[in-house]
Amino acid sequence: MHCLFVLVIFLNDLKRKYFNSAALLLVSSVIVKAVSAVYKIPLTAYIGATGRGYFNIAYNLYMPLHAVIMGAFPVAVSHLVSKYNSYGDSAKIYSLRLAANRLFFVIGLAGTGLMLLIAKPYSAHIASSPKSLATIYALAPTALFSSMAASRRSVAEGYMNMLPTSVSQVVEALFKVVFGLLFAKYTMAALYNHYLHCGQVLGTACADEVQALSMIYPITSAAAVCGVTFGAFASLVYLSAYSSVKYNSRPLKNSYKTSDSVREIFNFSLPIIASTLIQSFSVFAYNSAVQYCLSLADFNLLVREYSQCLAINSTPDEDVTTYIYGLFSAAQDFKNIIPGFTMALGVAAVPALSSAFEDENKSRLSNLANSIFKYTSILSLGGGAYLTLTAESMLSILYKSSNYDIVIGCTGLIRFMGVTMLLYSLSGTAVFAVQAIGCASKSIPALIVSGLLRVALCAVLVSNPNYNIYGAAVADAAAYTVILVSNLYIFKKYSGIKYTFSQMLIKPALCSCAAFFGAKTVYSSLFSFQGNLLNFLVLSTLFGFIFTVGLVLSKTVNFSEFKFLQYG
Repeated sequence: MHCLFVLVIFLNDLKRKYFNSAALLLVSSVIVKAVSAVYKIPLTAYIGATGRGYFNIAYNLYMPLHAVIMGAFPVAVSHLVSKYNSYGDSAKIYSLRLAANRLFFVIGLAGTGLMLLIAKPYSAHIASSPKSLATIYALAPTALFSSMAASRRSVAEGYMNMLPTSVSQVVEALFKVVFGLLFAKYTMAALYNHYLHCGQVLGTACADEVQALSMIYPITSAAAVCGVTFGAFASLVYLSAYSSVKYNSRPLKNSYKTSDSVREIFNFSLPIIASTLIQSFSVFAYNSAVQYCLSLADFNLLVREYSQCLAINSTPDEDVTTYIYGLFSAAQDFKNIIPGFTMALGVAAVPALSSAFEDENKSRLSNLANSIFKYTSILSLGGGAYLTLTAESMLSILYKSSNYDIVIGCTGLIRFMGVTMLLYSLSGTAVFAVQAIGCASKSIPALIVSGLLRVALCAVLVSNPNYNIYGAAVADAAAYTVILVSNLYIFKKYSGIKYTFSQMLIKPALCSCAAFFGAKTVYSSLFSFQGNLLNFLVLSTLFGFIFTVGLVLSKTVNFSEFKFLQYG
């Protein structure tokens, strides 16, 4: 009986720590997303959809490296620190910290070198956009800075201390905004003013403004990306300072070799690296396929599909496919908002689920896992319905005065992405859960299948000018369906938990549908505002009220769970 009491206390404390960690990451995610929105709106105004195309082409090359740096090795370090902390082995944790710093430095340096090495062939032959070369070069050092920062962050996460992760994310976002916008604004102003006075851009004569802007946008995009690199460096400085103060104590006796700890991190990471690389390469291949297949589509039909947008933007023929890919990138900004929030639940879940799994109490593990999946579903289903409801109003508020072509080109795409939001968000949490119980290798076959499916569907749909970037959204949703279903199955099979689908999926889905249709019906019946801001505010208020009432009345949200949101 005493052992059972101790077990309950332990798991309640574990759940409290999880909710505290997740809440902290959610708050920082909200701040980061808000700051990013502030960043991307004026940035898009400076560089346009074409410039956003260059910006995202560089990111597409960087993201596979970023996924390994921020998603594979940190999970391994976090798990191992959590494991040895439960044993009280401070000497081993110290050895792991030294090993992580060395290993992550080498990985980051290799990542930067790889980006610089393949930038030219990638931009010319895969992205079909040679002008994106400068943007890729500007982003390359971020791989080194992010990797070194991740080694410091992951040690703290192993202690379920999410404060340095949260603060570093905010610091990185703020520096990215300040320096990115300053660099983009002044570079654009300097180059454009020089063209007005001399008719040249960097010494090359331009026949008209359209040609001048076609030359200016790649340079301005590269300047904006320099802000991202500055942000990554600022995050590294903060995390290094925090780590040196908080976790720099040396054990009285250290019998562990750093090389052995490097090997242990690497060995534990291998299946996670494999699954992460496959998933990242799948995303890379997907984005590259979208770019490449757009270039294969019938040019005249593609221009006809986007004639209104292209006329507003005055896009030259040579930049049409980059421009349309830029529209797709602008829509993905909105799609990635909700998964950015739910990732906080996944990151915090790794040490919590690892500890609960080691304890081998299936009912308690089921309770914790179902809570994690339920709140992921609430955020993703509610957020997706809200995005679908307010897409046109949001885009009009943000871009109508500066880039109305984005409003026309992205509204329908964002609505579709909102409908399929659960797939993107819940699949990420399911992957983290599988990694937390040491079964990352089990996900590999499904990740391969999803990657092949995504590229195959892109080849068929995106190259068809009638579907174009909408085909890419369909392919993405299909791939994430495979990832979600397979990882939920793997987690259930190897953890032995039982899912409560009524709480986890059905009730959040019903509440989201009720809020969507209820808000839409009430608004169309009682209100008729001309201003986009009023439309947005009224729709948001109606949706939020109905969704909240639905969650409470259906008992989807259990307020007793929030008693864990207490410190001490």
